[in-house]
Amino acid sequence: MIKLRPYQEEIKSSVFTAWNAQYNNVLLVLPTGMGKTKTFCSLVIDTLQLLTTPLRTAIMVHRKELVQQISLTLAEEGVVHNIIASRQDIKGIIAAQRRMYGKQFYDANAKVSVISVDTLNSRTDVYKDWVVQQDQIIIDEAAHVLKDNKWGRARATFKNARCLGVTATPERLDRKGLGSHVDGIFDIMVEGPSTGWGIDNGFLSKYKIAIPTSDYEKYLKSASDGSDYSKQSMMEASERSQIVGDMVETYLKLAKGKQAIYFVSDVGTAKRTEKEFLAKGVLAKALDGTTPDAERLEGIIAFTEKRLQVLINVDLFDEGLDVPGIEVVEMGRPTKSHGKYRQMVGRGLRVAKGKPHMILIDHVGNVKHHGLPCNLRRWTLDRISKRAQKLNFLRICSAPMCNSPYDRALTECPWCGTEPVVGSNGSGGGGKPALEQVDGDLQLVDPEYIRQLMKQTQLEDPGKVGQRVSAAVNGPAGLAAMKNQQARINTQTLLVNAVAAWAGHMKHVYKYTDRQIHKKFYLYHNETITEALAKPKADMERTILMLENVEEY
Repeated sequence: MIKLRPYQEEIKSSVFTAWNAQYNNVLLVLPTGMGKTKTFCSLVIDTLQLLTTPLRTAIMVHRKELVQQISLTLAEEGVVHNIIASRQDIKGIIAAQRRMYGKQFYDANAKVSVISVDTLNSRTDVYKDWVVQQDQIIIDEAAHVLKDNKWGRARATFKNARCLGVTATPERLDRKGLGSHVDGIFDIMVEGPSTGWGIDNGFLSKYKIAIPTSDYEKYLKSASDGSDYSKQSMMEASERSQIVGDMVETYLKLAKGKQAIYFVSDVGTAKRTEKEFLAKGVLAKALDGTTPDAERLEGIIAFTEKRLQVLINVDLFDEGLDVPGIEVVEMGRPTKSHGKYRQMVGRGLRVAKGKPHMILIDHVGNVKHHGLPCNLRRWTLDRISKRAQKLNFLRICSAPMCNSPYDRALTECPWCGTEPVVGSNGSGGGGKPALEQVDGDLQLVDPEYIRQLMKQTQLEDPGKVGQRVSAAVNGPAGLAAMKNQQARINTQTLLVNAVAAWAGHMKHVYKYTDRQIHKKFYLYHNETITEALAKPKADMERTILMLENVEEY
């Protein structure tokens, strides 16, 4: 029986509760590195061993590496299981089982099956009777699942099975929603703790970020339709820039001797990076989708056993695959997908003995685009509305030996303690302090100015407004003015409550001080809290909606 951590037991229980409440398709969300595979394998074992009538379960994935990973997790727990994949992949997995556990755990007639979605879809005639016999289906990396794609079509064939989808990042670049009420299939989402909580409680590794100077971004071209960068664009940027040399040089400078995984955009860049590492005496291996299975498996094993120091990959390890012992994640592959970014970073967040923190090295601007990995993200099953452009949310430490990014709301670098260099807080036009020069830091603003702002938030009594307008115009106009003023006051009260709730969240989740909370608000809204409370009703309503989207902060 798999021994789960308390938060894993809790989220597993939440899944059963949702199923019992007649939610047939449940989505489980747990950050990368916090044990999704062990959690759902434990659930499968429970339904296999603890019920009077064991349930027949299919675990569906989309990559051969994930088929093997889940198969080996089940084998570790002594669970005999079927494998539906290519004949060559099945042979390789059986060999891995024998190598690791001394025997095979494959049985074509077992009640638990690990299946490749592509194999299943390509052989629907062969498995048409088998799929309707399954009692439950588990879908790994479930952010892929939409009603009308290969995942959704595969799930639809399991007509008698309840479903559990599992993902760390339930968000798609195309902004389609995973809920059954929109584009996906899921009826309800159950969430485990956040990445930040995992780090704070020792279940995930702390991290340090470096953003070396790079010429890569100036050669990168964005797609006009807002989709992710094309392979061609990334390949051209890699060829024209100095990124290969930069990645090798940065590793030798900041992380020499550590176990590192590299994400690059194309096979040519991977091969050039491998060649340059080897020339510098660093044992490195490049892997991609064309690498033979046996060679790919041997590369992962050699890295795990520290016979390789650097593992370079092209779109292999950004999803699902657990490669133990990663101390460094170096990004030479940009992405507009927040989910892909979180997945890449998550490869290095697993804790390990003797690992004080993970080093994240970003050559391509991913951190600037997506924010810090521990930032809270509010997930939803709805479609994603276009997010507001974030500006100036990260600061790069000015200390030459640090150069680390950190939350701009902080008053000093959390890594080295250096205070940021900001502009003067002299007055702007009309005697108003130039807040944009001090990031809204109210401790640097003249106290008299703050008192003037506070006066602006004291809205005039509606009755007096009505009397004044009536005296100037007529009775009906005064009544309308009074109603409008009352509505504005009501909205201001709602905004006060929204600010209080948001500030409490910032203090509880991120441990911000009051000073940092004021700075954070200003950076996002380009105005102080007091200025926001003095705005017209429509502006205050927009601010309330923005505060409710706490993940934007």
